[in-house]
This record gives sequence, C-alpha cells and structure tokens, in this order.
Amino acid sequence: MSTEIFYPMYCMLLLTVAVFLFTTLLRVKEIYIDKSSQGEDYRHALFPEGSMILRNAQKNHINLFEYPIFFYAVCIIIFITGNVDAYFVTLAYWFFYLRLAHSVYHIFFNHLVVAGGFPVRALIFVPALLTLIWMWIRLIGML
Repeated sequence: MSTEIFYPMYCMLLLTVAVFLFTTLLRVKEIYIDKSSQGEDYRHALFPEGSMILRNAQKNHINLFEYPIFFYAVCIIIFITGNVDAYFVTLAYWFFYLRLAHSVYHIFFNHLVVAGGFPVRALIFVPALLTLIWMWIRLIGML
C-alpha cells in the first residue's frame, strides 16, 4: 500500500509531459507549417503570435509547475512518514483527475464564464486546490 501514493504522482508527470509535447507540436506547426511567426518571438516561452489553443496550452504547461509542486511534496512526505492509506491515495487520484479536467478545459474551452465574470475553469481548479489543502491538513493532523 505504501508505494501506491506514487501512481497519481506518475499520472501528474505524464499529464505534464503530454501538455509539453502537445504545446511543442502546436508551436512547430504554427512556426514552420503555418508560418505564423516572423522573427525571433517564437524562441520565447510564450509564443504571443500563436493560436488561442497554443497560448492556452503554454499557460497550462506553466500552471502544471505551480500548485502541483505542493502535490508532489505532500505525497513524498506522506510516503516518508509512513502515512500512506487508501484515503490519501484516493485524494491523490482526485487531485490528478481534477487537474486533468482542468488542463483539458484550460487548453480547449477556456473562454467560458458564468454570471459575474467568474471563469468556469475555476469550478474545476478550486476543488483541486481544496483537495490538495485537505491532503496537507490531514497529513499535519497525523504527525
């Protein structure tokens, strides 16, 4: 049971790599096939002249190195302290599933908002963040 906490971490890693590869393929397509770039702008991390999907994918790739870092850290601490249980593994998978949904939404459907200008993407992001916070609170309570 103790190493099962690494499977959702592995899934997050695969998600990050998949978004990176998708972004790279879009950049190559838009730079060399569509020839949408003039000059050196394409060499920078955010390709400002790219399509909306490319810009969203680039932003999402950056997002996958922000809060998920805390996910990796809590999972490693859970493992090191010997507190891995089915509940933590379930929370870890839920974090991954929510981040997967967030990535798909962020890349392909990011323009939708609900009343008051609240982005629909936040309806996926906030539960993922709360899951992560709950993992930390639960771990701290066990130490």
